[in-house]
Amino acid sequence: MTAQTLDRPAPTVALESRPVVPKGQAPVMRPGTRRARRALWWVACLICGGLVGLVLAIVGTLRGRAPSRLRRGVVAAGAAMQLASGGSFGVAGADGDGGLWETTRMVVNAPASGAALLYGVGKGGEVHQGDNGTTAVVLDDGVVRAGTMFGTVFLTDQHMEGDSPRTQRLAEHEARHADQWAAFSLTGGPAAFPALYALDEAFFPGAFNHFERQAGLDDGGYDTPSDCPSIAGRLTLVSLGLVAGSTLVARRRLRGLSPAATGRKALPRLAS
Repeated sequence: MTAQTLDRPAPTVALESRPVVPKGQAPVMRPGTRRARRALWWVACLICGGLVGLVLAIVGTLRGRAPSRLRRGVVAAGAAMQLASGGSFGVAGADGDGGLWETTRMVVNAPASGAALLYGVGKGGEVHQGDNGTTAVVLDDGVVRAGTMFGTVFLTDQHMEGDSPRTQRLAEHEARHADQWAAFSLTGGPAAFPALYALDEAFFPGAFNHFERQAGLDDGGYDTPSDCPSIAGRLTLVSLGLVAGSTLVARRRLRGLSPAATGRKALPRLAS
């Protein structure tokens, strides 16, 4: 072995270099994952906001607007609660074989129906299945007025015979309320019907309520008033309309007096 061989330097191994991701830059999401998350977001908006919520979510996505974390959390929590409540109703009280609309109504109203059924069963109420796809829960207390419809579940404290004509007419009246609940839930989510009903009840209470009139006052046990609809409710709505119209007109006039609308340039202020 010669001296040249002993003095030869050892071979160096080149390490494989990896691209460095800058700090603060989010990792690139795969197209499949992005589409799945977008679809889940749309479904959650449909569950919470109905068709209106779905349209708003699609429009926001097409415009490139990403929902905030707070909005995503609220919508996800609301959708999870409705799915859990609807699942409990499907296990405990779902009994529908009356056609396409009755099945659709049962599915759409399942979240509200499940919550009402859990409340009624928890208070020891008697559950009775109706022939028109509704469920009646008879309680001893904890009921507003003579009874209230939640989805397709009717909470009442009235003990009536199931085969009496009065009970059959009341069941048809409450079934129409279930139709109203389902129609507005499909349009604007499960909170749409109770919100509109409460608003109508504030101006047109009792027999003056338009939802009660559409469901049938006689079948619901209401006495038809002589001055229906309520004159006080009409005057209140007209007053609110006038206030809203005056506000819009005043706002437009204030915008018209701005320098940008009149074409005048604002003069610079002189320093004193």
